[in-house]
Amino acid sequence: MPTESRNLPRLMAVAHALGPLRDQVVFVGGATVNLYSTATGPTPEPRTTDDVDCIVEVAPLSAFHRLEEELRLLGFTNDTEAKFIGRWKAPNGLTVDIIPTQPILGFSNEWYPAGFVHAVPYRLPDATTIRILSSPYFLATKLVALRNRGWQDLWISQDLEDIVHVVDNRPALMQEVADAELSVRTYISQQLTELFGRPELLDVVEGVLPPGSGYERKYEVGRRLRQLINSSI
Repeated sequence: MPTESRNLPRLMAVAHALGPLRDQVVFVGGATVNLYSTATGPTPEPRTTDDVDCIVEVAPLSAFHRLEEELRLLGFTNDTEAKFIGRWKAPNGLTVDIIPTQPILGFSNEWYPAGFVHAVPYRLPDATTIRILSSPYFLATKLVALRNRGWQDLWISQDLEDIVHVVDNRPALMQEVADAELSVRTYISQQLTELFGRPELLDVVEGVLPPGSGYERKYEVGRRLRQLINSSI
């Protein structure tokens, strides 16, 4: 079961700040990692993130601008120091990235559109319900991010760390991927197959597992990753 991650208060605070817009977004990214933990007993604390990411299905650009006005009415302000225009400051000071599923701002993730469609509800500890990516689409979006910003050096990839955390703490993941749409199954299989071509992979896995996990744990995670390849075919 999920632990009381330090990311949970951020998620709850942002969910409340979004108010009536909460049902229009899907929460994604590192802040949601712990929500996928379903292993029996407490799970390790995932990495703490500095921001909360949400995706929203708005197009064309004029529709996104209308959404921006709604955010401002709720007290959100543009983060003028950010490198892209989708970053906001919530009224409570938290950083929130609002990312359209389509690349109308010049960037996106190829699995955001389908992930948005297949999003699932999640009840937070304070009884607030948000939507998050289903586990196969979370995995696919993280594999895209790994390819785009962490492939050159797996040792420093936060996306690989998130992937390992979910694989290690969600026993049903293999079946959930096997039951997913063919396109996302195929993508997961292809990317994980390439990942296993990296000779350092299992050593990196061992490095991101919590201290005290035991030497054999990395092989269990490796076995599950290979199961994902097979379940995705």
